[in-house]
Amino acid sequence: MSTVKLLAFETSSRTGSVALHVDGAVRQKMIATPREQTEQLLPLTSGLLNGANLAFRDLDAIAFGRGPGSFTGLRIAAAVAQGLGMATGLPLLPVSSLAATAQGLWRTHGSSSILVCVDARMGEVFWGGFEVRSGLARVVGAEQITGPGEVTCAGMASWSAAGNGFDVHGDALAGVAAQASGVFAQAWPEAIDLFPLALSDLAAGKGRAPEEANPAYLRSESAWKPAKQCPPD
Repeated sequence: MSTVKLLAFETSSRTGSVALHVDGAVRQKMIATPREQTEQLLPLTSGLLNGANLAFRDLDAIAFGRGPGSFTGLRIAAAVAQGLGMATGLPLLPVSSLAATAQGLWRTHGSSSILVCVDARMGEVFWGGFEVRSGLARVVGAEQITGPGEVTCAGMASWSAAGNGFDVHGDALAGVAAQASGVFAQAWPEAIDLFPLALSDLAAGKGRAPEEANPAYLRSESAWKPAKQCPPD
């Protein structure tokens, strides 16, 4: 699928990004802080498309990080992707942000077995184990939200740890982290790491209509409401 033109948004964490995949070549722009994601996402996207002499109608699909992650950040990426999908008729490809983190660690460090654990606030973590097969990070079991003491690496061998959960909840996860071949607490999902799974889903005909492409909060939306004075971002 080297001729596919794909756009990707990832704003589920403290560092946002937008990337463009054109004929196998990839370009990415980063957004330094969560506060800048709303105002910078579309201008950076326009810059990438203009630099490639493309319009939105020239794309084949739009991918976005579906989460889990920052509640506000997930809504930003999903809303922009849904709006563009409705305006252009392009299919959307939601990709797990935890899987993207694992995909990135495989890209940068060659890790093929990764336990991703991200701080979810409220004393909880988002986590999941991933195995990279044929270049694609696939979840082993299911992505979860639990207390950090419930995270387990059972069934994983020679694995790497990724995500800020290993930093924020260092004491609770010390026993798990001690079993890892390496701990990458500053690993975050990036838009470019949505492409492998998004391209695979597009080839399999799994593109979704905008109204069917939603974030995966894992925690119910109502659970965020008591924390309005201290939002997850």
